[in-house]
Amino acid sequence: MHSNTKMKSIVLPFALILAFNVSFAQKNASHFKSEIDFGNGTAFSTFLDVTIAKDQFTITSPKNADVRIFGGKAKLGRMLGKSPKKGIIITISGQQKNDSLFGDSNIPMVGKLKFKGIIKNETLSAALLNEDGIAIGTIRGISSTENKIDYSYLYPMLLKTVQDNIYSPAALQTQAWKKFENDIKKLSTTVHDDIEMYFGFNILAQQLPFSHLSLTIAQEAADNEETAITPKSVVFEEKNSTTAYLQIKNFSNSTPELAATLPQIVANSNYKNLIIDLRNNPGGGIEAAFEFAKHITDSDMEVGYFLTHKLQYTGYQPELFKTLPELQPKGTKDFTDELKASPGVKLIFKKPTNPVFTGNIYVLTNGKTGSTCEPIVYALKNSKRATIIGEKTAGGMLAASPFVVSGKYMLILPIADFYTYDGIRLDRVGVKPDMEVKSEEALNKVLEVINGGKS
Repeated sequence: MHSNTKMKSIVLPFALILAFNVSFAQKNASHFKSEIDFGNGTAFSTFLDVTIAKDQFTITSPKNADVRIFGGKAKLGRMLGKSPKKGIIITISGQQKNDSLFGDSNIPMVGKLKFKGIIKNETLSAALLNEDGIAIGTIRGISSTENKIDYSYLYPMLLKTVQDNIYSPAALQTQAWKKFENDIKKLSTTVHDDIEMYFGFNILAQQLPFSHLSLTIAQEAADNEETAITPKSVVFEEKNSTTAYLQIKNFSNSTPELAATLPQIVANSNYKNLIIDLRNNPGGGIEAAFEFAKHITDSDMEVGYFLTHKLQYTGYQPELFKTLPELQPKGTKDFTDELKASPGVKLIFKKPTNPVFTGNIYVLTNGKTGSTCEPIVYALKNSKRATIIGEKTAGGMLAASPFVVSGKYMLILPIADFYTYDGIRLDRVGVKPDMEVKSEEALNKVLEVINGGKS
């Protein structure tokens, strides 16, 4: 469960794909200290080598990035085809035509991008384009002999930020955390650029016994800055005259769409079945979750207890937890501010005053159904308000908030632990479905159940 702060952030992809328009006559390699900027002042520092020969060009980021990130495991990764060739994360290649270079690259987790730019007076400037030819970012570089950024200053700052804000000091007393500390300290002295630092930190964090710790590159957005257009978060379809299908892609920016769509579904008395697709929904904030809940439950729905480092507890302590104040936050910011200032809260979706859906509800889940989704899925399953179909959820349920560490380097970290009202800690556990099927088969399965009259 993430807080919404007024900032623009971007998750750095595992690699980038470029093709560019260049005025460049040299045949030897040129080395550029570069910034890859995806807008809103967010830029990732790296180093790019440009080589042109026989009307062909190649652009590469530093070699052996996988060795610096994974250490001795990198060789195994290369053998298994899980690491990029020579450990180069960014690779671009293409053809030179007159003063221009055009190329394509298909890099995991990104797809295809194009790149148009100019190398002139020992500088590199370029635009990154999507398949529609729309610029989605820029590259700026300057000729340099430098090949490594010093991150040693960042390590103690990262560590202190976690120590000061983590949901429980006990989370930092495990052997897994001590190993993480040592690995991050080593990483900060060996990696060469933002890409390696980003991936190294976040890959190591995935091995911790708690979720929601990640390093990101972000900057505060100016008050007058235009908000980027976001893709649709909610998809509504009518599967048949009695069955509505609602895909919710996230609980981050889906509030307006849910507020517009759910009342239409509720108002249609022909709908006896509602399929709610939460597969691949990573979660989000409180607003969208409340908007969703008030249209599907006609009674109080207990969410659970959020506990901060200001409360001393060991495991599930119902008598202690019940003394926490009940919270009905107006929004995610209010919720986060309350958590930062208090020992914890108990959260409940109160019985709504608006009409709700009274038919059969089916919820589709998979291993990427996480965070905010998980207490909702658990409550719907536990109350038998819905049938859960698919795979076990992600097991990533803590309340998290972003903290600026230094400049553009920001940590998202868990500020509150979470237990359901009946004492289940969902983090690193997840919610098992009522009917377990592979993610890609879940929709067909629920339609089969509905059409077979088994609902």
